[in-house]
Amino acid sequence: MTKEPITYRPPQRITNLLGKFCKPQLFEGIAGDLHEQFLEDASQKGKTIAQIRYYLKAFGFFRMLFKQRKKSNSNLEAMLKNYLTITYRNLAKHPFYSFINTIGLAIGMSAGFMILQYVYFELSYDNFFENKENIYRVQTNRYNKGELSTQWAAGMAGGGYHLKNDIPEVLDYVQMTQSSAQISQGDDYFDVEDPYYASANFFQVFSVPLLRGVDSVVLKEPFTVVLSETLSKKMFGNEDPVGQRITMNDSRDFEVTGVFQDLPERSHMKFDLLYSFKSFVQFTSERSRSAWNWDGFLNYVVLREGTKPENMVSKINDVVEARQGEQLREDAAWIELVLQPLEKIHLTSNYRMEIKPTGDETTTYFLLIIGLFVLFIAWINYINLTTARSINRAKEVGIRKVMGSQRKQLIGQFLFESLSINFMAFLLAAIFIVISFPFFNDFIGRSIAYTWPDAPYFWLGSLGVFVLGIILSGFYPAWVLAGFQPVTVLKGKFSGSDKGNLLRKGLVTFQFLSSIVLITGTFVVYKQMNFLQSQELGITIDQTMVLRTPSFSSDSIYDIKNNIFIDDLRSQSIVRNTATSSAIPGRTPGWNAGGIRLIQQSDADANQYRVIGADDQFIDYYGIELVAGRKFSSQFGTEENNVIVNEAAMKRIGFLDPDSLMREKLFFWGDTFNIVGVVRDYRQESPKQAYDALIFRYFESPGGFYSIRINTGNMQSAVQTVQASWERAFNNKPFDFFFLDDFYNEQYNTEVKFGSIFSLFSGLAILVAALGLFGLSSFITAMRTKEIGVRKVLGASIQNLWILLTTNFLKLVGLAILLSLPLSYWLLNSWLEDFANRISLSWWLFAIPAISLIVVAALTVSYHTIKTAFLNPATTLKDE
Repeated sequence: MTKEPITYRPPQRITNLLGKFCKPQLFEGIAGDLHEQFLEDASQKGKTIAQIRYYLKAFGFFRMLFKQRKKSNSNLEAMLKNYLTITYRNLAKHPFYSFINTIGLAIGMSAGFMILQYVYFELSYDNFFENKENIYRVQTNRYNKGELSTQWAAGMAGGGYHLKNDIPEVLDYVQMTQSSAQISQGDDYFDVEDPYYASANFFQVFSVPLLRGVDSVVLKEPFTVVLSETLSKKMFGNEDPVGQRITMNDSRDFEVTGVFQDLPERSHMKFDLLYSFKSFVQFTSERSRSAWNWDGFLNYVVLREGTKPENMVSKINDVVEARQGEQLREDAAWIELVLQPLEKIHLTSNYRMEIKPTGDETTTYFLLIIGLFVLFIAWINYINLTTARSINRAKEVGIRKVMGSQRKQLIGQFLFESLSINFMAFLLAAIFIVISFPFFNDFIGRSIAYTWPDAPYFWLGSLGVFVLGIILSGFYPAWVLAGFQPVTVLKGKFSGSDKGNLLRKGLVTFQFLSSIVLITGTFVVYKQMNFLQSQELGITIDQTMVLRTPSFSSDSIYDIKNNIFIDDLRSQSIVRNTATSSAIPGRTPGWNAGGIRLIQQSDADANQYRVIGADDQFIDYYGIELVAGRKFSSQFGTEENNVIVNEAAMKRIGFLDPDSLMREKLFFWGDTFNIVGVVRDYRQESPKQAYDALIFRYFESPGGFYSIRINTGNMQSAVQTVQASWERAFNNKPFDFFFLDDFYNEQYNTEVKFGSIFSLFSGLAILVAALGLFGLSSFITAMRTKEIGVRKVLGASIQNLWILLTTNFLKLVGLAILLSLPLSYWLLNSWLEDFANRISLSWWLFAIPAISLIVVAALTVSYHTIKTAFLNPATTLKDE
């Protein structure tokens, strides 16, 4: 029997490992040679020796592969060093263009970042709340005879109550209402700007951290209160306030049951303390939980996970219909309850009784567009200057291609140059941002405590935008430069071609288009603000110092103290006049009353009005013009039964003749009032709003505000005099004052801030565009230097040469202006639609910015063209 030959196999693991590192086209030959040697060694010297020699030879191949890789890495390092050297030489050879490119990109990047972080800040309100996606505010719209009359942030009392009871998808609700009470601790009084009553479950629904106390307990019982961290330290220092008592209006004690962490600036909420809502119910009635016709209550509801608010509209309407439909139809009124997502409240609402001033979504996105414009203009500058200068580098590319350079190597080199310039600009922009950040916050009125954005996605997104822009702005010039044909450029034909001109002209036109839109926008915003602030108000608000009236345990005590204070003030020579009222010019009156009609009218004829409680000095104090009838006067005795209306209210009642209204009686919440006067419409709110229908009711001592007209320019002395009178009348009650003109102008804060930011970044965009145009015109003019010399020799004048060199740029400006007109008109008309009183978009509002841009462009280009035109032809043509 013949014996089978012994079969040996080489170590398979080493063979597989070698296959991973070796190139596929070489592996088969190397593996075959090693296998043959292994079999020979095995047959002659045995399997063990064969395996050892197989390992050694295999590792020998690995050593050769590592040497090749090291050589490849060395080549890469040399290539990068070469790229860096060429980049440095080009930057140093053309310092002017390098500066224009770098500074333009740096300004664009820094402006873009500042706008992005501003927009992020505005869009990130309330996103720190847990379960925020399921929390909604119940906003109330009230309709009068089919017309929207009032939009409330703090609307009907029972909004959350009825939705929770009638709709299964509503899991919970929170109810809040503001307090005007003053608090004290012992003999010390404290000025609390934003006190609210809140439901017992407030801290369970809103994840505001409690530093002391338990969320389900702190507001559970009547006459309990929770303080903010700041107020707690102000009142009690470092002492634990829990269990301590504070006093409301000198009469009612509240027990402190907790301390909450101060709310961040990025919240639509703002309050210093929260009383338990059960306390408010004790002060009023159970009706405050569920009333339909009692406004001034913030309501928040928590929806079941996955519930879409748009699917709730019909269910909410059904609740309104079932609960109040019949009564509302009888009153010719209607109520609409709208669910506002918690995260959208700041930007999408500006309704009556907001907790704090809100932002504006349209304004925010307008500014985002401006920031992106600045950034794009900077990148366009880079592309234009780089591609325009490509003529100078065409021969370099041609020679390098002849010497064997591949297209991808050239693209790599030019892309490396682009990335280097962009990286330097990025570092410079970072310096600009760090330096300007606190000044920018102050400029826009943001809290100085605001720091850098804290969301990783913001930084990743911003970095992604900049990296993408850097790559795109660098890739096109690199692609163009690397694409030159050696035969064409080395024959000198490329310089006379139109390669890249069309794109360059398109990009320059886009720059001019962006610039003219921004200039026009800035001009129109300025004119609109000037128009609003120059409107006749119909009242006198200058030299007016305003104080909030103090709170007391009873009206009788307040009346006595009030008379002492007023008499003391009027005895001071520094005080010209005083008035007391429940509202002052500059805000919508807080007293909104519906169901008001003439005594002979039916309930269907009733309407809503704003009501101001005023003493007999109010009309004269503010210089409100009387149209018919008379003003309030103590000589008539029973003025409490009389009212005065303005012209807007007269028209709403249904009268056009003010004299005929003097014989009418007004039915007002079960009482009858005589209409004794009609006053001219005046701007209770800013001219942004239409005239509102106002009713003035007489009170001898209406709570709210003291208006004090100062009879001197020395405001410091006046404040001291008034404060002394205050202390004599009210002892140590908080002395809280402001000047009415400042208060009134706060209504324009949103528009003023928008105009300031708009102007700043529009100016930066125009500056960056002008820098790019300056550099581009410099280069193009330099390319035509010899042509200019020849034309001068042939008799061309300076004027002819200027026209020749500027015409092409001015044609692009003209095209940009034509393209900008419809876009500018649409954008600005959309912005102006929010104003009841607005300027008309006349032709000159577009003509002046257009002429300004033409002048800027002409001056920018003229510097180089005139300088070149004055050169001696002998100098420019000497090397021909």
